[in-house]
Amino acid sequence: MEKIIGNLFIRKNQRKNSYNKQKMNKIILVSATPLEHGGLKELHGLPIFQIGIGKTNAASNLTEILWNEEPDVVINFGSCGNLKDFKVGEVIEVGTTYNNIDVRPFAEYGCTPENNECEIKLSNSGVKCFSTDQIYDNSRTDYANKYLEMINTCDIVDMECYPLAYVCKQRDIMFKSFKWVSDDGDIHKWEQNAAIGFENFSNKLINLLKK
Repeated sequence: MEKIIGNLFIRKNQRKNSYNKQKMNKIILVSATPLEHGGLKELHGLPIFQIGIGKTNAASNLTEILWNEEPDVVINFGSCGNLKDFKVGEVIEVGTTYNNIDVRPFAEYGCTPENNECEIKLSNSGVKCFSTDQIYDNSRTDYANKYLEMINTCDIVDMECYPLAYVCKQRDIMFKSFKWVSDDGDIHKWEQNAAIGFENFSNKLINLLKK
């Protein structure tokens, strides 16, 4: 069923592109929550769509958005947890995103049976993003060992990047993700740093649109 739905999207995009070869690419922005951008509906002329918090909400809502909007490019922006030495508010382009799922022994950690998309490359930035099902809190001690291995391996942690990348890849739509550091594992600092990160992303987007 997933392949059938994916093929419908691809054929729909192929038909759209055949009629609109001379038009500029349609770009949309997607964000998990209004708290990341103050509830704005657009930024620099690009519409902002909410995909919700967490992997299930992100995949489900983005699928509907793609069907209705027919974008050529999807740009995700939002906050992330800092696992290395990035500065608070710093905007980071995701290089590769990894999934948090454990169905061993049927597949390796981060993978599902008959699915080779254990990691998805988005750019050459080299930044590794671990998309998890929970907010990472470095004060907790009850995480699984494999989870902690990924925390130590990756550079940032979020809750939506991997499913967004997966949905776009299945439908042959370009996807980019830019995250700003909102905390270093201390969730109490998130809100006060979100505004700083969004302002920095806004400035970075202006430069991207000029290219």
